[in-house]
Amino acid sequence: MIFTVDVEDWSQSVLNRNNPVTERVLHSTHLVMDILAENGTKATFFTLGNVAEKFPELIKRMADEGHEVASHGYDHRNIYTMSQKEMLEDIGKSVKLLEDASGQKVIGFRAPNFSIREHLFPAFCETLSTLGIRYDSSLFPMKALKYGIEKKYDLSVFKEFGIDEYYLSYIKVRGYKLPYFGGGYFRLSPYSMTQKLSQPLPESSVFYMHPYEVDPGELEFVKANYGQLPLKWRLTQFAGRSGVPDKLRKLIRNYDMMSFRNAYYAEDSKQSITIKSNATTSSFAQLTA
Repeated sequence: MIFTVDVEDWSQSVLNRNNPVTERVLHSTHLVMDILAENGTKATFFTLGNVAEKFPELIKRMADEGHEVASHGYDHRNIYTMSQKEMLEDIGKSVKLLEDASGQKVIGFRAPNFSIREHLFPAFCETLSTLGIRYDSSLFPMKALKYGIEKKYDLSVFKEFGIDEYYLSYIKVRGYKLPYFGGGYFRLSPYSMTQKLSQPLPESSVFYMHPYEVDPGELEFVKANYGQLPLKWRLTQFAGRSGVPDKLRKLIRNYDMMSFRNAYYAEDSKQSITIKSNATTSSFAQLTA
Protein backbone atom coordinates (compact mmCIF):
# COMPACT_ATOMS: atom_id res chain seq x y z
CA MET A 1 0.00 0.00 0.00
CA ILE A 2 1.07 3.58 -0.62
CA PHE A 3 1.69 5.89 2.35
CA THR A 4 1.31 9.57 1.49
CA VAL A 5 1.64 12.74 3.54
CA ASP A 6 0.34 16.17 2.48
CA VAL A 7 2.87 18.49 4.09
CA GLU A 8 1.31 21.84 4.94
CA ASP A 9 0.89 24.19 7.90
CA TRP A 10 -2.75 24.14 9.09
CA SER A 11 -3.08 27.81 9.97
CA GLN A 12 -1.68 28.80 6.56
CA SER A 13 -3.20 26.14 4.30
CA VAL A 14 -6.63 25.75 5.92
CA LEU A 15 -7.39 28.76 8.11
CA ASN A 16 -6.02 31.52 5.86
CA ARG A 17 -3.54 31.26 2.99
CA ASN A 18 -2.21 34.72 3.90
CA ASN A 19 -1.01 33.49 7.29
CA PRO A 20 2.71 32.73 7.64
CA VAL A 21 4.04 29.18 7.61
CA THR A 22 4.97 28.32 11.19
CA GLU A 23 7.43 25.93 12.80
CA ARG A 24 4.56 23.65 13.75
CA VAL A 25 4.74 22.02 10.32
CA LEU A 26 8.46 21.48 10.85
CA HIS A 27 8.04 19.72 14.19
CA SER A 28 4.98 17.66 13.20
CA THR A 29 6.58 16.44 9.97
CA HIS A 30 9.72 15.44 11.86
CA LEU A 31 7.48 13.42 14.22
CA VAL A 32 5.82 11.63 11.30
CA MET A 33 9.25 10.77 9.87
CA ASP A 34 10.41 9.58 13.30
CA ILE A 35 7.43 7.20 13.45
CA LEU A 36 8.06 5.92 9.92
CA ALA A 37 11.73 5.37 10.78
CA GLU A 38 10.77 3.02 13.62
CA ASN A 39 9.65 0.49 11.02
CA GLY A 40 11.82 1.55 8.08
CA THR A 41 8.73 2.68 6.14
CA LYS A 42 9.24 5.02 3.18
CA ALA A 43 6.51 7.47 2.19
CA THR A 44 5.65 10.03 -0.46
CA PHE A 45 5.59 13.54 1.00
CA PHE A 46 3.42 15.82 -1.16
CA THR A 47 4.90 19.08 0.10
CA LEU A 48 3.95 22.71 -0.36
CA GLY A 49 6.59 24.90 -1.94
CA ASN A 50 6.27 27.50 0.81
CA VAL A 51 7.23 24.83 3.38
CA ALA A 52 10.32 23.94 1.34
CA GLU A 53 11.12 27.63 0.98
CA LYS A 54 11.07 28.19 4.74
CA PHE A 55 12.44 24.84 5.91
CA PRO A 56 14.72 23.37 3.23
CA GLU A 57 16.43 21.26 5.88
CA LEU A 58 13.15 19.38 6.37
CA ILE A 59 13.04 18.48 2.69
CA LYS A 60 16.66 17.37 2.82
CA ARG A 61 15.85 15.00 5.66
CA MET A 62 13.03 13.46 3.62
CA ALA A 63 15.40 12.75 0.76
CA ASP A 64 18.29 11.65 2.96
CA GLU A 65 16.07 9.05 4.67
CA GLY A 66 14.83 7.60 1.40
CA HIS A 67 11.38 9.18 1.24
CA GLU A 68 9.93 10.57 -1.96
CA VAL A 69 9.55 14.34 -2.24
CA ALA A 70 6.56 15.30 -4.41
CA SER A 71 4.68 18.55 -5.09
CA HIS A 72 1.51 19.82 -3.44
CA GLY A 73 1.66 23.20 -5.19
CA TYR A 74 3.20 26.35 -3.74
CA ASP A 75 0.79 27.76 -1.14
CA HIS A 76 -2.31 25.51 -1.21
CA ARG A 77 -4.24 27.42 -3.84
CA ASN A 78 -7.03 25.40 -5.44
CA ILE A 79 -6.27 24.29 -8.99
CA TYR A 80 -9.74 25.20 -10.26
CA THR A 81 -9.06 28.89 -9.46
CA MET A 82 -6.04 29.01 -11.80
CA SER A 83 -5.50 29.60 -15.48
CA GLN A 84 -3.09 27.22 -17.23
CA LYS A 85 -0.37 29.86 -16.99
CA GLU A 86 -0.97 30.18 -13.25
CA MET A 87 -0.87 26.39 -12.86
CA LEU A 88 2.50 26.28 -14.58
CA GLU A 89 3.85 29.10 -12.41
CA ASP A 90 2.48 27.72 -9.12
CA ILE A 91 3.42 24.06 -9.60
CA GLY A 92 6.67 24.95 -11.35
CA LYS A 93 7.73 27.18 -8.46
CA SER A 94 7.06 24.41 -5.96
CA VAL A 95 8.91 21.82 -8.04
CA LYS A 96 12.02 23.99 -8.25
CA LEU A 97 12.04 24.66 -4.50
CA LEU A 98 11.58 20.96 -3.71
CA GLU A 99 14.22 19.80 -6.18
CA ASP A 100 16.73 22.38 -4.97
CA ALA A 101 16.23 21.31 -1.35
CA SER A 102 16.07 17.55 -1.91
CA GLY A 103 18.34 16.85 -4.87
CA GLN A 104 15.52 14.59 -6.16
CA LYS A 105 13.69 14.85 -9.45
CA VAL A 106 10.06 15.57 -8.52
CA ILE A 107 7.80 13.18 -10.45
CA GLY A 108 4.56 13.30 -8.41
CA PHE A 109 1.83 15.86 -7.74
CA ARG A 110 -1.29 16.15 -5.58
CA ALA A 111 -3.61 19.14 -5.91
CA PRO A 112 -4.48 21.06 -2.72
CA ASN A 113 -7.95 20.03 -1.55
CA PHE A 114 -8.05 17.47 -4.40
CA SER A 115 -9.15 20.49 -6.44
CA ILE A 116 -8.83 19.17 -9.99
CA ARG A 117 -12.01 19.25 -12.11
CA GLU A 118 -12.84 17.40 -15.34
CA HIS A 119 -12.94 20.50 -17.55
CA LEU A 120 -9.37 21.26 -16.46
CA PHE A 121 -7.93 17.83 -17.32
CA PRO A 122 -6.27 18.83 -20.65
CA ALA A 123 -4.60 21.99 -19.30
CA PHE A 124 -3.70 20.25 -16.04
CA CYS A 125 -2.13 17.25 -17.75
CA GLU A 126 -0.21 19.42 -20.20
CA THR A 127 1.16 21.43 -17.28
CA LEU A 128 2.30 18.33 -15.40
CA SER A 129 3.89 16.87 -18.53
CA THR A 130 5.74 20.12 -19.22
CA LEU A 131 7.21 19.98 -15.72
CA GLY A 132 8.30 16.34 -16.06
CA ILE A 133 5.68 15.01 -13.64
CA ARG A 134 5.08 11.27 -14.11
CA TYR A 135 1.99 10.76 -11.96
CA ASP A 136 -0.85 12.56 -10.20
CA SER A 137 -2.87 11.69 -7.08
CA SER A 138 -5.49 14.46 -7.06
CA LEU A 139 -8.76 12.67 -7.70
CA PHE A 140 -11.01 12.03 -4.71
CA PRO A 141 -13.57 9.54 -6.09
CA MET A 142 -16.44 10.20 -3.68
CA LYS A 143 -18.35 13.24 -2.51
CA ALA A 144 -17.10 14.87 0.69
CA LEU A 145 -17.98 18.24 2.23
CA LYS A 146 -15.67 20.47 0.19
CA TYR A 147 -14.46 18.25 -2.63
CA GLY A 148 -14.85 14.93 -4.36
CA ILE A 149 -16.56 13.43 -7.38
CA GLU A 150 -19.27 10.82 -7.85
CA LYS A 151 -19.65 10.29 -11.58
CA LYS A 152 -17.24 8.43 -13.82
CA TYR A 153 -14.57 10.54 -15.42
CA ASP A 154 -12.81 10.01 -18.71
CA LEU A 155 -9.14 9.79 -17.79
CA SER A 156 -7.90 9.11 -21.32
CA VAL A 157 -6.33 12.57 -21.48
CA PHE A 158 -4.02 11.58 -18.61
CA LYS A 159 -2.81 8.63 -20.64
CA GLU A 160 -2.37 10.80 -23.73
CA PHE A 161 0.03 13.03 -21.80
CA GLY A 162 1.81 10.09 -20.15
CA ILE A 163 0.47 10.87 -16.67
CA ASP A 164 -0.53 8.04 -14.35
CA GLU A 165 -3.50 8.81 -12.08
CA TYR A 166 -3.76 7.25 -8.62
CA TYR A 167 -6.94 8.27 -6.85
CA LEU A 168 -7.57 8.13 -3.11
CA SER A 169 -8.84 4.84 -1.75
CA TYR A 170 -12.37 4.36 -0.53
CA ILE A 171 -14.30 1.72 1.35
CA LYS A 172 -17.83 0.63 0.42
CA VAL A 173 -20.29 0.29 3.29
CA ARG A 174 -23.83 -0.76 2.32
CA GLY A 175 -23.37 0.69 -1.12
CA TYR A 176 -21.90 3.98 0.08
CA LYS A 177 -18.32 5.01 -0.58
CA LEU A 178 -16.34 6.35 2.36
CA PRO A 179 -12.83 7.87 2.08
CA TYR A 180 -11.97 5.92 5.19
CA PHE A 181 -8.33 5.12 4.55
CA GLY A 182 -6.77 8.31 5.83
CA GLY A 183 -7.40 11.92 6.81
CA GLY A 184 -10.06 12.80 9.34
CA TYR A 185 -11.71 9.40 9.07
CA PHE A 186 -8.54 7.68 10.24
CA ARG A 187 -7.99 10.30 12.96
CA LEU A 188 -11.51 10.19 14.39
CA SER A 189 -12.19 6.44 14.25
CA PRO A 190 -10.90 3.64 16.46
CA TYR A 191 -8.01 1.88 14.78
CA SER A 192 -9.82 -1.45 15.03
CA MET A 193 -12.59 -0.05 12.83
CA THR A 194 -10.10 1.18 10.24
CA GLN A 195 -8.45 -2.23 10.21
CA LYS A 196 -11.78 -4.05 9.78
CA LEU A 197 -13.16 -1.78 7.06
CA SER A 198 -9.91 -1.71 5.09
CA GLN A 199 -9.63 -5.50 4.77
CA PRO A 200 -11.09 -5.56 1.22
CA LEU A 201 -8.71 -2.87 -0.05
CA PRO A 202 -6.16 -3.95 -2.68
CA GLU A 203 -2.41 -3.72 -2.24
CA SER A 204 -2.37 -0.65 -4.49
CA SER A 205 -4.52 1.38 -2.06
CA VAL A 206 -3.45 4.91 -1.14
CA PHE A 207 -3.38 6.10 2.47
CA TYR A 208 -3.08 9.84 3.17
CA MET A 209 -2.60 12.11 6.14
CA HIS A 210 -1.31 15.56 7.15
CA PRO A 211 1.49 16.21 9.64
CA TYR A 212 -0.74 18.54 11.66
CA GLU A 213 -2.86 15.51 12.57
CA VAL A 214 -0.16 14.47 15.06
CA ASP A 215 -0.12 17.95 16.68
CA PRO A 216 -2.72 18.11 19.49
CA GLY A 217 -1.31 21.40 20.82
CA GLU A 218 -2.13 23.35 17.68
CA LEU A 219 -5.66 24.32 18.75
CA GLU A 220 -4.35 26.40 21.65
CA PHE A 221 -1.76 27.98 19.35
CA VAL A 222 -4.45 28.92 16.83
CA LYS A 223 -6.76 30.33 19.52
CA ALA A 224 -3.91 32.42 20.98
CA ASN A 225 -2.83 33.79 17.61
CA TYR A 226 -5.98 33.92 15.50
CA GLY A 227 -8.91 33.77 17.92
CA GLN A 228 -11.61 31.27 18.78
CA LEU A 229 -12.68 28.76 16.12
CA PRO A 230 -16.23 27.56 15.42
CA LEU A 231 -17.22 24.35 17.21
CA LYS A 232 -17.52 22.51 13.90
CA TRP A 233 -13.88 23.24 13.09
CA ARG A 234 -12.70 22.30 16.57
CA LEU A 235 -14.41 18.93 16.24
CA THR A 236 -13.59 18.08 12.62
CA GLN A 237 -10.07 19.50 12.48
CA PHE A 238 -8.62 18.92 15.95
CA ALA A 239 -10.45 16.06 17.70
CA GLY A 240 -8.51 12.81 17.89
CA ARG A 241 -5.07 14.23 17.12
CA SER A 242 -3.45 12.90 20.29
CA GLY A 243 -4.20 9.32 19.27
CA VAL A 244 -2.82 9.49 15.72
CA PRO A 245 0.85 8.66 16.49
CA ASP A 246 -0.06 5.29 18.03
CA LYS A 247 -2.49 4.56 15.18
CA LEU A 248 0.28 5.27 12.67
CA ARG A 249 2.61 2.87 14.46
CA LYS A 250 -0.03 0.14 14.23
CA LEU A 251 -0.71 0.95 10.58
CA ILE A 252 2.89 0.58 9.43
CA ARG A 253 3.23 -2.65 11.42
CA ASN A 254 0.05 -4.16 9.98
CA TYR A 255 0.47 -3.11 6.33
CA ASP A 256 3.35 -3.14 3.88
CA MET A 257 3.50 0.60 3.17
CA MET A 258 5.78 2.34 0.69
CA SER A 259 6.15 5.44 -1.48
CA PHE A 260 4.79 5.86 -5.00
CA ARG A 261 8.36 6.08 -6.27
CA ASN A 262 9.42 2.80 -4.70
CA ALA A 263 6.23 1.04 -5.80
CA TYR A 264 6.07 2.17 -9.42
CA TYR A 265 9.01 4.36 -10.41
CA ALA A 266 12.15 2.83 -8.94
CA GLU A 267 14.11 3.60 -12.11
CA ASP A 268 13.32 7.31 -11.78
CA SER A 269 15.28 7.46 -8.54
CA LYS A 270 18.44 6.92 -10.57
CA GLN A 271 17.83 10.00 -12.72
CA SER A 272 19.50 13.34 -12.17
CA ILE A 273 17.13 16.14 -11.21
CA THR A 274 18.19 17.93 -14.38
CA ILE A 275 16.51 15.28 -16.55
CA LYS A 276 13.04 16.28 -17.75
CA SER A 277 11.83 13.08 -19.40
CA ASN A 278 8.69 12.76 -21.47
CA ALA A 279 6.64 10.65 -19.09
CA THR A 280 5.36 7.33 -20.40
CA THR A 281 2.57 5.49 -18.70
CA SER A 282 3.68 2.30 -16.97
CA SER A 283 0.43 1.73 -15.13
CA PHE A 284 -2.85 3.54 -15.38
CA ALA A 285 -5.39 3.39 -12.56
CA GLN A 286 -8.90 3.50 -13.95
CA LEU A 287 -11.35 5.46 -11.85
CA THR A 288 -14.44 3.42 -10.99
CA ALA A 289 -17.59 4.72 -9.48
